[in-house]
Amino acid sequence: MLPRCDSIVAVLEHSAPWFEALRELLRLQWVIVAAVLGLLAGGALRLLLLLGLDAQQSRARAVLRSLFAVGYVGLLLGYGSLVWSMLQWDKRSLAIASGAVLLMVSGLLLWRVLRGVVPKPSLTSFLLRTVLVLLVLLLALLSVMRAGFLHLTSDRPILLIELSGETRPQTVRWAAPDQPMQEQVMRAHHIRFRTPDGTLFAEEWLYGDQVAIKGRSLRFHPILNAAGVSNLFDLQFVHNGYFTAESHSAQPHQARPLQPLGSLCAPPQLLPLRDGLLRWLAARPDGSRWAVRAVTSESTYFPLVDSQPQPVKRTFELVLTPGGLTAR
Repeated sequence: MLPRCDSIVAVLEHSAPWFEALRELLRLQWVIVAAVLGLLAGGALRLLLLLGLDAQQSRARAVLRSLFAVGYVGLLLGYGSLVWSMLQWDKRSLAIASGAVLLMVSGLLLWRVLRGVVPKPSLTSFLLRTVLVLLVLLLALLSVMRAGFLHLTSDRPILLIELSGETRPQTVRWAAPDQPMQEQVMRAHHIRFRTPDGTLFAEEWLYGDQVAIKGRSLRFHPILNAAGVSNLFDLQFVHNGYFTAESHSAQPHQARPLQPLGSLCAPPQLLPLRDGLLRWLAARPDGSRWAVRAVTSESTYFPLVDSQPQPVKRTFELVLTPGGLTAR
């Protein structure tokens, strides 16, 4: 039996405040990130101040404070590396982070100024600090989970494919399978390859109906991707293609190598070592527990002509995803 419409409306109305709260939390994500960074930095600074101001501390307490200060710094660096891309440092972000730092050290400084000593540890202060640490960890976990989700689902532009619409005749000699040698004048299309910032990287003239780019990628485990570790890649060559199977079998094929581009590029003297490592990773069995896998990846095809067929004049993006190369 289908639910009544008024029941569905009631459920949606009841859930609306939660959706609004979640939307507001996502909108103010930068506030959480700035506050957590400030609280972690303030916690480390407070412990360092205690080390310098508390003349009556025992050696064991000094060692514990030093260890906790190092722990705060480690959390600060690790958390910052994961969420740094989510935060735009402006006056508001700096104000929130500075306010969080001041919140962590203000009580200690006021106590020192007013009474001339540092506050003695107590059960109440320990409980308050424990609650504050748990709150900081909760906020950090929420922002890290969102950062990991964005990292897993976001595309990373690595190349712009600019189809200029310019063509020129090109004489091609080829022999299809089980066919005699033939010669034909074909229409070659001018293609420019640019880096994401617009710098001209390479240009080629290719004939055919479409074009694609082939490369290799070093895929890490999704857990590492979520933690901010990006897949590595390099682009190898560009090649043409055709819309139909008949054309693909009967028409000539063309490929052009690309200049080294990508995070997998290596100096010439290290190429044998890199290629050997990639071959070893690619040959591992599927059931391997290793978190790294080398795969050959090919982008989707970019059309050189439309349905008329007339030359296409358009710019596409080649993007790297956790699954490999694709177009946008």
